[in-house]
Amino acid sequence: MPSRRSFLAIALGGVAVAGGWRFFRSREQDAIVLVLRKKLNYLHLDENGMRAFAADLASRKIVSSTRLRLIGALGPIYQRFAFGHQNAVEAGIQHGEERIVTNFLLSSDFFINGADETRLVRYL
Repeated sequence: MPSRRSFLAIALGGVAVAGGWRFFRSREQDAIVLVLRKKLNYLHLDENGMRAFAADLASRKIVSSTRLRLIGALGPIYQRFAFGHQNAVEAGIQHGEERIVTNFLLSSDFFINGADETRLVRYL
């Protein structure tokens, strides 16, 4: 009969493999859309526009591919977690989020329409 220690080692190994699999399968564009949905949840965002923006931003390599893949791998956990500046990883992720949101809002019709939160925000 396996010991408790070997059971924990197998379980942790499984979690590590699953996490690695999610990391390498994650796409930068999906992570960008996750960030927009999380940070701009109070706005009505055009789905096709978000996807087009994500593809454009990912191709420009403005935000670290590794950070985006990490966000994509975390998926639902990321959407519920609030990052602070408690360590370098959190500060880096928050900085990336801010860059994504700023670029999206400046590339959209949000400010052209007077920052009206009731209107659908479209990527231009």
